[in-house]
Amino acid sequence: MSPSAGKPAGSSWLSLVVILLVVVGGTQAWTWWRQERQGDAVKVLARPGQITMYTTLTCPYCAKAKVWLNGHDVPWRECNIDRDTTCLAPYEAQGSPGVPLLHVPGHWHLG
Repeated sequence: MSPSAGKPAGSSWLSLVVILLVVVGGTQAWTWWRQERQGDAVKVLARPGQITMYTTLTCPYCAKAKVWLNGHDVPWRECNIDRDTTCLAPYEAQGSPGVPLLHVPGHWHLG
């Protein structure tokens, strides 16, 4: 007699689904918690006027970065290279392949 002869086949699937849901839920919770911690750390360290984000009008990643910064109440300023020609020179000087390009005094970060 096989070990699973007394169990219905559905209970194995149910157990698998429960385990999968716990793993996925735990991963989502961990990601959320880590992003909250990162946001809190940036918010504590960032002072108004220190973070400048170089953007364009059509950049979807810029929009996501704006939502993240605003969602964590991080002070920043936008320098749109499509609208403001004074933003274009520092952006081009970095030789960046794209946007968003963030400048924090002494550091440049792409993405």
